[in-house]
Amino acid sequence: MSFDGAVIERQGKKFAAVTVKLHVLGYSGTCEEMAAKYAPYFPDMPIVLVSQDADGTPKYCGDSDCVACLSELGAASIPWQTYTSVPKQELALR
Repeated sequence: MSFDGAVIERQGKKFAAVTVKLHVLGYSGTCEEMAAKYAPYFPDMPIVLVSQDADGTPKYCGDSDCVACLSELGAASIPWQTYTSVPKQELALR
């Protein structure tokens, strides 16, 4: 599995941002399920899901304080990286 994500530390708060398809943000249940899917990669961190609409405007789903930080930071300033490894919890089971 590979995906684009980032760990952000702002105003004393550490959280993760993960890119998803726009349709995922349309349903709160789907947002929660998708965030839970990425939780093993970012233990003990709130996760904000990030997408863009057709005009390139960023859309977010997650903790309101974290979303406010991302909105202030701007999508272009997020330190994105591609994650391709298995989550730490799965490694511990091997």
